[in-house]
Amino acid sequence: MFSIFFQPSCNSSVDIDGGSNSISKYSLPSSNGTHNELTIFCDDDLWKLCGRSFVEELARPVLGLPQNESKFDLSRLPIKSISQITRRSKSILSIIVIPDSSSIIVKKNVWSEPQLVIQIIAPSAKRVTQLFKSNATRLIKQFERHDNSILLSRISRNSQKNLPESLKKVGIKHMLIPKGYKTTLDKKDIKILRADTKKSIQYLIAWSAPYFDSIYDTEAVILSEQNKLLKKYFEGAENKSFLKIETDVSIDLNYSNIDEKYVIEQRGLFRTEGGFGGGPFVTYTFFDEKQNKRISMTSLVYAPSSKKRKMMLELEAALSSIRIN
Repeated sequence: MFSIFFQPSCNSSVDIDGGSNSISKYSLPSSNGTHNELTIFCDDDLWKLCGRSFVEELARPVLGLPQNESKFDLSRLPIKSISQITRRSKSILSIIVIPDSSSIIVKKNVWSEPQLVIQIIAPSAKRVTQLFKSNATRLIKQFERHDNSILLSRISRNSQKNLPESLKKVGIKHMLIPKGYKTTLDKKDIKILRADTKKSIQYLIAWSAPYFDSIYDTEAVILSEQNKLLKKYFEGAENKSFLKIETDVSIDLNYSNIDEKYVIEQRGLFRTEGGFGGGPFVTYTFFDEKQNKRISMTSLVYAPSSKKRKMMLELEAALSSIRIN
């Protein structure tokens, strides 16, 4: 039997934004699980008192998907039920009560590799809930970054060796593109790559535009450009039908910095105007003030009757690998 307890300092909290530890071990086994899966170690009595708060945050429906899909697929085990297999999960959240202790401890590669283990320790169930709620956003981002790094590693092993010429023309110098994507359209105003899988049709759409610094509704301008390109180049099966962004569903926005470039992330749904069919999209727009340009890349997924959360995570990992000239 192994110990799940790390060594907390009384009434202390570890920095969960980059202050995580790494335990160096020789020949750690490979971790189990795929992206967005999260294993929780918590005893039954404690879970009855605080579990709802964790589920509300960790299993919250993801915005920008056509059906309800959780941010994380959760599985929970009591401490005594942990086995050699379950402790190899790639992402673990441990929740325990220890008198006179209050800590959030972050460690990497404890029992397997790659692995992220975060442990919440508090003197009572009430304090466990308070500690989690006050740190939930940062904890979730920590697990999401971990998933993204694993996805990037997996994609890199199965990515195209050479960047398509069509993307070089738009100003992209590097991107991890899974095998199977082929350029289907290479015009001045748009570059389109397509991949067909057993369950989906996926598109990558790239375009560039002049950089702007002092314009209102920047996000709306990007979506307007995207809509015009969808209408022009994506016809539906029915006469005069075409793709467009679904305006009845709010767009999820996020702002980040990738390779020292300001990035706007937009997630939402597209549908067929005058026809049937649709799905999720995610758009990353990179701003380059020195080059006086911005570059947008959109991923579209058409996968009827299939869950799309994992597909979108894979595509977002590919978008996050973009580096522009």
